[in-house]
Amino acid sequence: MAVRSAVKRSAGAAVATGALAAAYMLFESQWVDLREEDLAVPGLPEGLTGLSVLHISDVHAAQPSLNLVALAKVVRWAEARRPDLVVLTGDIVDGGLGSDTCLRQLSRLRPPLGIFAVPGNHEYGLSKNPLRNARADRARDALGRVRFLRDECVLLRGPKEGPMLAVCGADYITRGYGLLNGSAPITADAFPLLITHRPPTGDDPLLDNFPLVFAGHTHGGQIRMPTPWGTVALHREALPFTEGIHRFNRSVLVISRGVGCTFLPFRLFCRPEAVIHRLRPAESGDVLRRGRR
Repeated sequence: MAVRSAVKRSAGAAVATGALAAAYMLFESQWVDLREEDLAVPGLPEGLTGLSVLHISDVHAAQPSLNLVALAKVVRWAEARRPDLVVLTGDIVDGGLGSDTCLRQLSRLRPPLGIFAVPGNHEYGLSKNPLRNARADRARDALGRVRFLRDECVLLRGPKEGPMLAVCGADYITRGYGLLNGSAPITADAFPLLITHRPPTGDDPLLDNFPLVFAGHTHGGQIRMPTPWGTVALHREALPFTEGIHRFNRSVLVISRGVGCTFLPFRLFCRPEAVIHRLRPAESGDVLRRGRR
């Protein structure tokens, strides 16, 4: 009897611990890290100093879910801060009723330079999620005011009639090949900014052409386990980094942890985020805020 009672107590403790862990991971998935920060960019023209860019990634709006609750927090926060430009780095809509809600929320953002997006793997149906059903062309048409960029660039005049800005988007399937073969030329007097879903690696030729790159896809790992050397992402897809700001030669790469979750609405030591980056020219001695591997 004593042994049986001990087993029952142990089982009950394990269930309680699991329930508490699940409750915390559910809480963290909604604990959105909303912040504004300066971003030092190599070669940024003085006329673009102070340009504010809201970076949103990986909402994963499909069926109605807590991802949409997290997005609503982002939109409310960003509306009051009025960023100049909004970039969406893929996996924004997955189809279903949730996509319509996502689009209505995004339509509340009215940045003067516009909202630009690239398709991620979920927009192309490249996902193990059985609930997703959107295709990239459907998502592109439904987004309305949001412009999808597939290996193409849009020239914009900076704030207060400042220098030209070339916002370019790398298609998920081609990995931006069209931006390298001359089909989407960038004028010499425009500062190039790239948005892409999957972060480029250090040897990617895109980094030689774009001094500023925004990416997503990784979710920061979504579930990170503590170790003596810091937290470690359980899933990294062989990418060198899962989040943060990283310098490669003459380029700065910004990887977002994203807003939503996939499969289960859980995060651990990896809060969702949306950041308004205020650009400024890089100076000697600048120290980048590096993220985690």
